[in-house]
Amino acid sequence: MKSFTTNLLNGNLKNPITAQEFNQYNYEQLFERLKLVSYMLIFTYPCFFIVDFVFFKNLNKPTFKFVLTTVHLSGLLISLIFILYYRGRYKKVSKRFVVNSYILFYLLIGAISSINSQLFTRNIYAYIIIVLGIAAIFPIRPTMLFFQYFGIHIFFLIGVYQIEPNHFLFISILINSTGTVAISFTIALAFYSLRKSDFFNKKKLSRNVESFRRLFHLNPNPLILTNLSNDEIVLMNKQAAAYYHLDTKNREQLDANFLYSNQREKLEIIAQLEKESSIKNYVTQQQITPELRKWSLLNFELIDYLDHTCILIDTTDITDIKKKEAELFKHASIDMLTGVKNRRCGIELLHELLAEGPLAQEFILCYIDINNLKIVNDQYGHFTGDDLIKICCETINRQLDQKDVLFRLGGDEFVIIFFEKKLEDVKQIWSNIKQSFQDINDTNQKPYKISASHGYYHFKPGTSITLEEILELADQEMYKNKAKYKNQAPV
Repeated sequence: MKSFTTNLLNGNLKNPITAQEFNQYNYEQLFERLKLVSYMLIFTYPCFFIVDFVFFKNLNKPTFKFVLTTVHLSGLLISLIFILYYRGRYKKVSKRFVVNSYILFYLLIGAISSINSQLFTRNIYAYIIIVLGIAAIFPIRPTMLFFQYFGIHIFFLIGVYQIEPNHFLFISILINSTGTVAISFTIALAFYSLRKSDFFNKKKLSRNVESFRRLFHLNPNPLILTNLSNDEIVLMNKQAAAYYHLDTKNREQLDANFLYSNQREKLEIIAQLEKESSIKNYVTQQQITPELRKWSLLNFELIDYLDHTCILIDTTDITDIKKKEAELFKHASIDMLTGVKNRRCGIELLHELLAEGPLAQEFILCYIDINNLKIVNDQYGHFTGDDLIKICCETINRQLDQKDVLFRLGGDEFVIIFFEKKLEDVKQIWSNIKQSFQDINDTNQKPYKISASHGYYHFKPGTSITLEEILELADQEMYKNKAKYKNQAPV
C-alpha cells in the first residue's frame, strides 16, 4: 500500500500543472460566458430601441441622444459579430484575444455612457454596473485586468472633467468611481484566485485518479475498490478477477459481500476501518467457488475516490503457506509412530482444561501402559515392538468417539481423555478395547499377545488438584491393574 501511494505522488510530480493551463481553461470558460452576454444584449436591444426612439424622441438633447443611441447600437453590433465568430466564421482569432477585446469594449462603452450622462442625468451608473459586471462575470488575469481598468478609468475621468463644470461634483465622481474600480478589481482578483485554486485542485484530483487507476491495474496483487456506503465494486484489476473467479463483464451485478465470511465479520471490519482507517494483515479463509476455498491475507484501507469513501482491498494468496503451517503443526503435535497426538499437545490440552478453574469441563483420564513391550523388543526386535504400539493405538482409537482424545505420553504409555461420559460408560469402552485385543490375539497373526493395563482418574470441576497429581493418581491405579495382569498371566 505504501509503495502504491508513493508511486501515485511521484507520477504527479513529473508533470506539474502550469498557470498557462489554467489561463487557457479560464479563457475557454469566459468565452462561453461571452456568448451568453452577447445573446442577452441582442435580446434586450428592443428595450434600448424603445428608450432611444420612443421615450427620448422629443428630448432636446441631440448630443446625448446621439451618443446613447450609438452606444446601444454598438453593443448590438459587437454582440452580433461575436455570435457569428462563435458559430465558426472566424476560427483564426484566438479566444484570449476575443475575450480581452470584448472586456475592453464593454468598459469603454460603460465609460462613454456615464460621460454622456453628464449632459443629462449626471450619474455614473452605467460605468459602475459595467465595472462590477466585468469583475464578477469576466475575472481574467489580474495584470491584464489592471491595465484595462487603469486605462479606461483615466479615460473616464478625463471625459467627465471635460464635461462636468462643477468642480465639487467632479471630485465626488472621482472618489466614487475610483473606489468602485478598486473594489471591482478586488472582487475580480478574488474570483480569479478561487477559480485558479479550484482548477488546480480539480486537475490534481483528475491526475491522482488517472494515476491511481493506472497503478491500480498495474499492481501485481489482486486489488478491489468498493464503495463503503453500498458495497458497489468501483474498480477491480485482472488479478482480482482471476483470483476470485469473477466475470468482469457482469461487474455491475456483483457487490463486495463475497469478500467476507459473514455479515458480522463485514460489520466488524468496517467499524475498525472507520476508527483506524486501515487494517493490515487480516487472515481469513474465503469461499472462492462452491468447490474451492483459499486462505487470503487482506489489507484494507479507507480512501477517498471521486468524492466517495471507498475501501481498497489488497489480497495475497497464503493457501500454500497455510498448508505448510498445518503440516508443521501436525509434525509438532502428532506422534509420528502412532499418528495420535504427542505428549506436548496432550499435556497442553490438560493444562488448558485445568486452567478454567470452577468453570472447567468434567473429564475422565485413563492412564494406559502396554504390557510386555520390553519382552517383545528383546525377543523380536524394536521394529516388531513398534508394530505392537501401533496396533494397540489403532485398536483403541476405533472404540473412541470424536470428543475423546488419545495421546502418547511416552514410550509405551498413553492417555485417553474422555469427555461427557460417566465412569460406567468409560469402563464399558475399555471392556470393548480388551475384547478387540483378544480378537486379534485369537487370530494368531502376530508373534506376540496384545494387552494393556489402565487406571482412571475422574476429574470434576472445583477439585483442587494439579496435573502432576492427576497423572500420579491415574498411574497408581494403572499399576494396580498391571499387578493383577501379572498375577493372572505371568510371563
